Amino acid sequence: MRKIFYRVCLVLVLSAATVVANEEVRQVQEELRKRNLYFGDINGQATPDLANALKRYQERKGFPATGTIDDLTATSLSVQRVKGAVAGPAATLPDMPILRSDRASQLPDALRIALQKEAEENPDAMPSPPPPAEQPGVSQDLTPQRVTQLVQDYLRDAQTSDIPAQTRYFAYPVEYFNHGRQETSFVTKDVQDYVKRWPERNYTLLQPVNFVAAEREGETIVEFLIGYQVRRGKYQATGKTKNNWIIRPEGEELKIVAIQEQRVRE
Repeated sequence: MRKIFYRVCLVLVLSAATVVANEEVRQVQEELRKRNLYFGDINGQATPDLANALKRYQERKGFPATGTIDDLTATSLSVQRVKGAVAGPAATLPDMPILRSDRASQLPDALRIALQKEAEENPDAMPSPPPPAEQPGVSQDLTPQRVTQLVQDYLRDAQTSDIPAQTRYFAYPVEYFNHGRQETSFVTKDVQDYVKRWPERNYTLLQPVNFVAAEREGETIVEFLIGYQVRRGKYQATGKTKNNWIIRPEGEELKIVAIQEQRVRE
């Protein structure tokens, strides 16, 4: 009877351990995704897919291809080494995506393979960041008040469980995070999943919204910084993200034609 009790306790301990995400692993996943070497969930969990992505990166850099996060690889990826399994708020963080962009990439297989092959040839290459945002010329007929109001409305609705309210901001097909061009059905399902995954969400605009004319006529690049807090039962996550949109007018409204976000490390 005592043996059975100890076995049950061991199972409970191991089960609890598996729901805790590793912050160091999460950072590595983020960096390898930026380089188009990793296409899985950003969830802080060491997986075979992540190990293979690490090996590809290490081989091209001339490092020992261990598939693990050693000091050399972490330094090369600008990842902060973390002592122990978790760090700070990650102690109550489950092994699931936090941001909407943390879900596994839904790019078509042919495009994903092409991007991965290109990345393996140049493991340090990353997408060029958008130009620093600043107020565009008057010819765009956009005011700071109008763009800021759009962002504030979006963040307000993102805190609700109203799925149509959250998806009405996009012009479809929309360049949706790391998933390529997606139609209404994909975005709707993704928002539904996110609301279910994190039923309590709070977003705060931390800085003035900046914007600048995009290369394509009639489109505008929008940049802003937010603080987020999401919660699911005893699990919670807080942080900041830098957000980039491309918007354009459709009738009397402004619509998002491309959206990206990136977690800001403290």
